[in-house]
Amino acid sequence: MTSLRRVIGQAGAGLGILACLAWILVITDVIVLSTGGSLVVSAVGAAGFGAASADKLRAAARLRTQGRITDATIVSLRERFVSIPSEVSEWVTTVKVSFTDASGHLINAGYTGHARAEGKREGQTVQIVYDPSRPVSIAPVGGDPRVIDAFVLALGSAVSAGMAVYFAVRAFG
Repeated sequence: MTSLRRVIGQAGAGLGILACLAWILVITDVIVLSTGGSLVVSAVGAAGFGAASADKLRAAARLRTQGRITDATIVSLRERFVSIPSEVSEWVTTVKVSFTDASGHLINAGYTGHARAEGKREGQTVQIVYDPSRPVSIAPVGGDPRVIDAFVLALGSAVSAGMAVYFAVRAFG
């Protein structure tokens, strides 16, 4: 069941991205959509972003309620500055770690944070929280960066839903 939920969340993110691509093509006059087409694209975007948001929140909530704290060794660290013209500019840090779970298995996993590395380096030991039923689902102790991602996706879903309502009123009166 968990893997089906994860697939639905990933498929939702894909649909949301396709809807955004369609809107970019409309805005740049590459394609023209009727009111009904605009309604469909907006509804697909709302559903897709909503599913992706729910998947991220579910994973974060599971870590919060059932997660175990352990020490992990940073295997790799990648810090980069992401800038989208006139939109978002932020630091994104991808951290890959290695740790032993409660059953004694060596686990390699990672997380992406929306901040600088703040003194972290390869070989350093850090505390993480992991999901015992899915040990590759991890977050740093003190906050899960997926919550921020879920908020942004939920915002995209709300905007797309508002657009769908607008186009539904225009199409059906």
